[in-house]
Amino acid sequence: MTIAGAFWVGVLAARRLRDWGEGRRAIEDGHAPLMLATGNGTAPDDARTRRIRALVADRLRQDRGRPVTAPMARVQAGPEAEPVDLELATLRQGDVVAIDCGDPEIDGDYIVDGMVLLREGGQTTVVAVMQDAGRRAWLVGPPGSPDWYLVQPRTGHGLSGEPPRNITRDRGSFSLQRRGQASAACTGLHDRPELPRVATYLYTGGGRDVLWLERWDHEVLLGEGKAIDATAVSFLPGS
Repeated sequence: MTIAGAFWVGVLAARRLRDWGEGRRAIEDGHAPLMLATGNGTAPDDARTRRIRALVADRLRQDRGRPVTAPMARVQAGPEAEPVDLELATLRQGDVVAIDCGDPEIDGDYIVDGMVLLREGGQTTVVAVMQDAGRRAWLVGPPGSPDWYLVQPRTGHGLSGEPPRNITRDRGSFSLQRRGQASAACTGLHDRPELPRVATYLYTGGGRDVLWLERWDHEVLLGEGKAIDATAVSFLPGS
């Protein structure tokens, strides 16, 4: 037993001296000892980590360079209100339509009472029903058009049924330029019958004089006024 024990003690001592010698030679040769394996038996994939980090950095650069767009929203005016980009088609009751074309009969700050959207084929025509200190007016036209029509509603015109091709008013004679049939959607105080469709008529006279007619079944509405440049019209959100 004594001899066997001494034998195994000698074997273990020899192995320790061997391991110590290999480690020392590795240090003297300038080589680092081998890395221990991870728990799953594989070394960390540094290349994959670097690739993922590069992709994330590239995505962040793309997002940083992309313009931020927010959905269109109407914000009431106030000290910290965000700007609202209003257009003819986005007006609502209470908004302000400012007209400055150098004609005192037309110029003014109108309050929108109601809106009429007329859809014919692929085109939409807007009728903004407005008032300014008792003056009532309709701003008529397709969004994006360079010219719109500002007309005042007239009663007692005596028109009924299908309007004629020529109409004589105090300001002269007007000839029919265009007529159509449109689907109608009305909001606010629009002074129109609650009907889904309407016939529309545009008449032109001397200069920039125009007539705008709407035939709702047997009822005919007439607006008389002028064509104006869209650049003379600006919009402000209602407070």
